[in-house]
Amino acid sequence: MLKLKFKSIVYIVLYAIPNTVLSFGIIYIINNVLSGNPEFSKDYIGIVFLAIVVYTYLLNIIFQKKLNHFSFELLYENEKKIFNQILKAPLILLEKFGKYRFYTAVEDLRTFASLPQTVTHTVNSILMLILGIVYLFLLSVPSAFIVLSLIIIVAVCYLIIMHSMSKQVAELKVYNEQYFKYVDDVMNGFKELKLNFFRRSSLMNKYLSVNRDQSKQLDFKINYVFLSINLISQYGLYMVVAVILFLLPVLGLLETKDVISYVVIILFISGPINNLINLQPIYTQLIVANKRIKNFVKDFHISFEEGVTSERPVARFDSLQYRDMSFSYTGDKEDGFALGPINLEIKEGETIFIVGGNGSGKSTFINVLTGLYEATEGQTILNGTNLKYEQRHNLQSLIAAVFTNNHIFSKNYDNYTLENNKDYIELLKLMSMDKVVEDDKEESARRHYSKGQSKRMSLIFTLLENKPILVLDEWAADQDPHFRKFFYEKLIPKLKAEGKTIIAVTHDDAYFHQADRIIKFDHGQIIKDVQVQKEEKLTESFWA
Repeated sequence: MLKLKFKSIVYIVLYAIPNTVLSFGIIYIINNVLSGNPEFSKDYIGIVFLAIVVYTYLLNIIFQKKLNHFSFELLYENEKKIFNQILKAPLILLEKFGKYRFYTAVEDLRTFASLPQTVTHTVNSILMLILGIVYLFLLSVPSAFIVLSLIIIVAVCYLIIMHSMSKQVAELKVYNEQYFKYVDDVMNGFKELKLNFFRRSSLMNKYLSVNRDQSKQLDFKINYVFLSINLISQYGLYMVVAVILFLLPVLGLLETKDVISYVVIILFISGPINNLINLQPIYTQLIVANKRIKNFVKDFHISFEEGVTSERPVARFDSLQYRDMSFSYTGDKEDGFALGPINLEIKEGETIFIVGGNGSGKSTFINVLTGLYEATEGQTILNGTNLKYEQRHNLQSLIAAVFTNNHIFSKNYDNYTLENNKDYIELLKLMSMDKVVEDDKEESARRHYSKGQSKRMSLIFTLLENKPILVLDEWAADQDPHFRKFFYEKLIPKLKAEGKTIIAVTHDDAYFHQADRIIKFDHGQIIKDVQVQKEEKLTESFWA
């Protein structure tokens, strides 16, 4: 899923080879000086040694700059890809898998920030280890075989234990994913939790505490195992040194003069061995994170090769028609709730109220209408042209909406500005928000409001989009009686006079006469589609 670019691999190799040779040169000089080699007792050897140290240091400094560049590019570019692709995913998938999958995917992605350094240290360590082992063979083949065998035995034991920990690391990720859900419950349901002792106690004692206790035990176990097996390298080194000092000379496999050389080389390659051992937990986390990201990409039908869709907004709206349109959450009408078939036409400038009880299909219809859900069957015809789901942006470019669970964004992502915007100032006055939002600054508009005020601000932002179709889902439900009356009797006629096509989900039967049509849903079907006469009162007779 996440791969290093070829250019970065070339840089790693170009760095690793000379760095390894220079590092090996350092140990080669040290070894020969300690062995009393007369060729290495000359004065210039010290200068050569210091020069190698300086060159190695400078090489590492220069490379770390390049390495960090690749590391950050890998992380941040893929974070943008994840965000870009999740915005393309259908709403129904986000509802199915939950937003927490998105949070943990981003968390997993950040694990890959260490990938370039990890790969670099791995390449360096392997190359130095190979050079050290070759040096051992040049001194004594039998001794090198014994030492190498001991290293392999220790490494195999370590890797077996590490492999067995992958499942526990993945399990810990699941606990943390559930933990985020509890955090969300606390932050979004704080008032409800404060009002109900049993609910608060249940969340804390039955769920959150259990989750944290189980996570703590598992996290402790994982870290304890990692810590314990990391000690293998240290005590394994003591064992290998003991074999070199006490066993190999006795067996006549290693001459006394070569014992020092062997010990120095072992101490030298112990660093690369420790690096490889210490990197294993990181590789385990990378493997688990990569698997989880692959599952995330698969579940959300994300293609990282897909380009950004170039949307061409439709310039006008004449009509929207549905022919035998239906939708089911499972794809099977016999299994669970299904909408339709719907046969309906919406014309320019109409004010349509959508009514019905809970579970009647109103919200599902709104999601299909706005292109958030893909109709299972039937035709959608926009301005006389059959519209495929892949062309839904043609319809969405005409629609502005305020949903029941409206959200005021922290930043202005739209193509209008609030500062010095006369339309914005007028809308603040119209919505009685000019005393709440005292200026036209962005930071003044994007703050915490009461539910009713929040809906008003969302409607202001929606109207600033200046789109011909306005969808309002239970907008008036959170308004006080005075402003609810203003909405139906003043605001809707004003918007209609401006040419807006209004589709509003509502339960306010006292104001049904303000609509041109009323469409009633029940069990996913349109059971009534009534043209309203302004003098007619549609209350008891309509609901019957």
